[in-house]
Amino acid sequence: MVMPRPRVVVVGAGVAGLTAARYLSGSFDVVVVDKGRGVGGRLATRRIGDATFDHGAQFITTHTPEFAEVVAGWERAGVARPWFQGRIGRNGIIDPDGHTRFRGVATMNAIAKHLAEGLDVRVSSRVVALAPSDAGWRMRLDDATDVAADAVVLTAPVPQALALLAAGHVVLSAGDAQALQAIRYEPCLAVLAALDGPSGLGGPGAVSPAEGSIDWMADNSRKGVSTVPAVTIHATAEFSRSHLESSDEIVIEELVRAAELRAKPIEGQAQVQRWRFARPTRVHPERCLVLEGLPPLVCAGDAFGGAKVEGAALSGTAASEAVSSLLGQADPPMRKSASVEDR
Repeated sequence: MVMPRPRVVVVGAGVAGLTAARYLSGSFDVVVVDKGRGVGGRLATRRIGDATFDHGAQFITTHTPEFAEVVAGWERAGVARPWFQGRIGRNGIIDPDGHTRFRGVATMNAIAKHLAEGLDVRVSSRVVALAPSDAGWRMRLDDATDVAADAVVLTAPVPQALALLAAGHVVLSAGDAQALQAIRYEPCLAVLAALDGPSGLGGPGAVSPAEGSIDWMADNSRKGVSTVPAVTIHATAEFSRSHLESSDEIVIEELVRAAELRAKPIEGQAQVQRWRFARPTRVHPERCLVLEGLPPLVCAGDAFGGAKVEGAALSGTAASEAVSSLLGQADPPMRKSASVEDR
């Protein structure tokens, strides 16, 4: 008689969640749930009219051999390629830091779709509560259905993760509560605007201003994302905090004015994305956190061990290792890479 494999539910279909799911799927029954309409989290792409925008993470850098190997796998799979090096100001390179910025092909979201291939991913599935059960965990979705799990990987931003646990009346240990509550994020407002002509951004089509209200601008057509002129403008944390509840009209007006673009937004084709937990500013020192005194549950994401896409991917790997150990398997399968080609 074949025994059923333990079920692991991964909450969040961003880089951390998809990476963990890929490693775990060889040995466990893995389900990924995400409240969004598609996979990727901040590897996000959107269309407005004929324009296409990368409006979340704009590029990927590597700082560890482990993640450099993963990105090399994405390159071989044709979903990532080098974009530029260094930090770019309005007049060109202002910080030749030597790090290559990689972009998705053709969009950043293509990397997430690549990671999701072959996985049981259930989008538009909002988790509203997470509670321990006799068999492990019971997850309540917003359609009033339940999903059972032997173990959970929780990759939602920490404030949202804490809310899910609180809704399930989960009592955290003092140490875990303190560790999670210490994590901090900053917001980012993003303006996506289709233009009536070329943006005027030179070079690779990317600018990181040294001062002012804008943290980043990208020309999606020069980047190879959009077939028509379209810009993504990311505000600084300071501007984003002070305008988080401002109307879209005000945010668009102020950031477009500050951008000093050569062309104007097309009427009705500019939108605002509010990333409330855009960047962790105070991270947990380890790459994941196994909650004490509870059925197997591992918290992971870019707020654990290191920020950005690299931090999220390495956290997902660490979470898969932790879950494998908790469920009695020494090592997760396919440890070398989270790339589809290695499966």
